Amino acid sequence: MVTAREAIEQGDLTQFEDVLAPDVVWVGQWPGQLCRNRGEVLEMLRRAQANGLEAKPEIIRDEGDRFVVDPHLDGRHQLFVLRDEVVSEVRAYPTRDAALAAMDPPW
Repeated sequence: MVTAREAIEQGDLTQFEDVLAPDVVWVGQWPGQLCRNRGEVLEMLRRAQANGLEAKPEIIRDEGDRFVVDPHLDGRHQLFVLRDEVVSEVRAYPTRDAALAAMDPPW
């Protein structure tokens, strides 16, 4: 089995499915952009691919249990959170700076 980082950077949905927690939450940048489980996340990603979006994910900052990914699409970035080596949460941010700032929680 590949790691979450390998699956993300390879951009392979089959491998990515294996590294998603069943109860993964994916929060987009706009109201209503929310996936509450692995099936919803995969469906959202498949729709995006069917609509011609071709991400080329690159991890730009890695802190062990969380990392920022640049999909090289339209400036947005995602913050991935791991729990037990699988992706448990993903949050989208409109810019690299916003995603990087979210890496350092205020608590």
